[in-house]
Amino acid sequence: MPKSADAVVIGGGVIGTSIAYHLAKKGFGRVALVERSYLASGSTGRCGAGVRQQWGTKLNCLLSVDSVRAFERMDEELGYSRSIEFKQGGYLLLAYTRREADQFKENVKLQHKLGIPVRLLTPEEAREIVPILNTDGIYLATFCPTDGHANPFHVTYAYATAAKRLGVTIHTFTEAYEIWTESGKVESVRTNKGTIDTKVVINAAGPYSGVVAKMVGLDIPFYPERHQILVTEPVDPVLGPMVMSFSRRFYCQQTPHGSFIMGMGDPKEKP
Repeated sequence: MPKSADAVVIGGGVIGTSIAYHLAKKGFGRVALVERSYLASGSTGRCGAGVRQQWGTKLNCLLSVDSVRAFERMDEELGYSRSIEFKQGGYLLLAYTRREADQFKENVKLQHKLGIPVRLLTPEEAREIVPILNTDGIYLATFCPTDGHANPFHVTYAYATAAKRLGVTIHTFTEAYEIWTESGKVESVRTNKGTIDTKVVINAAGPYSGVVAKMVGLDIPFYPERHQILVTEPVDPVLGPMVMSFSRRFYCQQTPHGSFIMGMGDPKEKP
């Protein structure tokens, strides 16, 4: 554990490890990352890991376009000897209401202006892409072939490994329980393994960012919420794209290894 650092990143998921890597790459100085459990132990390791460019705002679309480009070259850029398993099988979004269908049409207009190769599909055209799709109740669908899926653990490890090569120190099972400030400025981060003097703290604690923020008197509306996710044993390939519905609150994707990842959110779930 270092006694001091130029920056301390709290959180060892994909965001925290990415920030640590990019800070080091830009020559920020001595960077330390602390994670209360193992890397990708939080929402990163429990997500559906979809990568899509089909959004309804310009900012989200542009961020996602850049993200896809980053994923496409990530193994090479980070020198990752394995693979982040980025599979561009596309995203098939399903509209089950007239209002949702109208919103999809507006979204596609925006996406086309930004150069995103999205198509509006009839239910029959959607079933041509996914022959096992039940089209009952579907008004229309959209499909982007360059969307996809990555392995969240490998993405995290790729960033962490590259960050270490650049001098970042990563400390797992190290919980930050206090951020010491004086006159409104950060002075140190106190953990269960010691104190790190620093002037800069990056809050990358995911759904627990609100807990970290309260350490410096900030109140931000971040909180963990339970979702349901199912991962199957590997089976023969039958599904190419990620299939998703916002109104029905479900998604389903088959990984390169053959396992299905499918999830659903409960609107009645309490934080």
